[in-house]
Amino acid sequence: MKAELQALSEAGVQFVALTEMHARDFVARADQHDRDGSFPVENIEALKSSGVMGATVPRQLGGLGVESVHDYVVGIDRLGRGDGSTALAVNMHLFRTWFISRAWREATALGDEERAGHWERLLREIAAGRTVIAAILTEPGIDHLHLRTEAARVPGGWSLTGHKSFGTGSPAADLLGIVCRYRDDRGDWRFALAHVPTQSPGVEIKNNWDALGMRGSGSHDVVFMNCFVPESDFIDTGRWGEYNERYLAGNAVGTLGLVAVFLGIAEAAREIAVSFIRGRRRGEGSRAMAERFAIQHSVAEIEIDVAASRAMVDRTGSAMDAFFKAHPQGSLPMDELHELMKDFQCTKWFVTRKAIDIVDRALTLSGGAGYLTRHQLSRLYRDVRAGPFMQPFSPNEAFEYIGKVTLGIDPVIEL
Repeated sequence: MKAELQALSEAGVQFVALTEMHARDFVARADQHDRDGSFPVENIEALKSSGVMGATVPRQLGGLGVESVHDYVVGIDRLGRGDGSTALAVNMHLFRTWFISRAWREATALGDEERAGHWERLLREIAAGRTVIAAILTEPGIDHLHLRTEAARVPGGWSLTGHKSFGTGSPAADLLGIVCRYRDDRGDWRFALAHVPTQSPGVEIKNNWDALGMRGSGSHDVVFMNCFVPESDFIDTGRWGEYNERYLAGNAVGTLGLVAVFLGIAEAAREIAVSFIRGRRRGEGSRAMAERFAIQHSVAEIEIDVAASRAMVDRTGSAMDAFFKAHPQGSLPMDELHELMKDFQCTKWFVTRKAIDIVDRALTLSGGAGYLTRHQLSRLYRDVRAGPFMQPFSPNEAFEYIGKVTLGIDPVIEL
C-alpha cells in the first residue's frame, strides 16, 4: 500500500508520473538556483515540452485533460518534493488554466461561440507550450478585497495602472492574470480579471525578488502604467470590497495547490531524514541511530504529521471536485462556497504548520549537517517557512474567518 497521495483519474495518473520524473531532475539544480536567487527557466521549458504546463487543458484542445482539482494538486505535491520554487510558479499557471478550461466548457455548453472561441484559442496556445500564465493578486499594504490596481475605460478596452507584489513565475510568463478594480456606469467600484501580455507597453517586471526562501520562484513586483487591455481580456467578477464567486473559488483552488507544495517539501525532508538515520552510527561499536528510542519517537512524530497532512489535502481536494461537479460556473452558491473555503482554511492552517514541524524535526535528526548551506535540508527549512504567508488568509485572519463561518456570522475580515 502506498501511503502517499495518489491520482484518481487516468489523466491525473499520467500527470503525476510526469511531475515525478521532472522532480527527480529539478532537485539536482534547486540548490544552485536557491544560492543564486535565479529563476529556473530550464525547468519551465522542460515542463512545456513534456505537456505538464498544459495538464489542465482539455484533451480535445491538446492538453492532458486533468479536470480533477485533487489530481492537479497531487502533481503539484510531487513537484514540491523536487523544487518548491518551481512548484510555486507552476501552480500559479495551472490553477488559472484550470479555470479557463472550466469557462470554455461552460461557454461551449451555453452555445456562446464568441467566448468559447476566445478561450479555445488561449487554451490551445497553452497546450502547445507557447503561453505561460502568472496569476497575480497581491498588492503591497492592502488586503485582497480592497485592491487598488485600477482600470479606466478607453476606446476598445481598458487602461490598467497599479503595482502588484509576489508575481510568482513572472520571469517565465507570457501572460499575466491580474485582478483589478474599475468603476461601472453608475460610478460604483467593481472587481475585474484582466489578462495582460508581459510584452505589452507599460508592463514592468521589477526583478527585485530577494527573500529568505523560495528564492528561485521569481516572485517579483510587477508595475502597470497605462497598460492597454482589450475588452475581450477584461472580465467583471463582482462588487469591489465584497466576497464573490471568483474570489472564493479561485483562491480555494489555487491556494490548495500552494499548500501541496509545502506538503511536498515536508515529504522530501522526511525522506532525507529517514535515509540518513537508517544504518547510521555515531561511532565504531555504538548503536545504530535507528535503534535509539528518542530517534524512533521523533521519526514517528514526523510520520504522524505527514499522514495527517496528506489526509487533509486528500479530503479537501476531493470535496472541491464534488462541489465544482455539482455547480456550473457562474452559479456557485455563496453559502456553500464559504463552507468550502472554511474547510480549505482548516487544511491550509494545519498542513503549512505541520510541514514546518516536519522539516524542523528532520533538520534536528540530521545532527547539524542539515544546517550547512550546502545541505538540501537547509533550503527546505527556509522554503517551508513561506507556507503560512500564502494568502488568503494570514494565520490570524484564518481563525477569524473559520470561526465566523462556523458560527453563521458574516465572514468579512475586520481590518
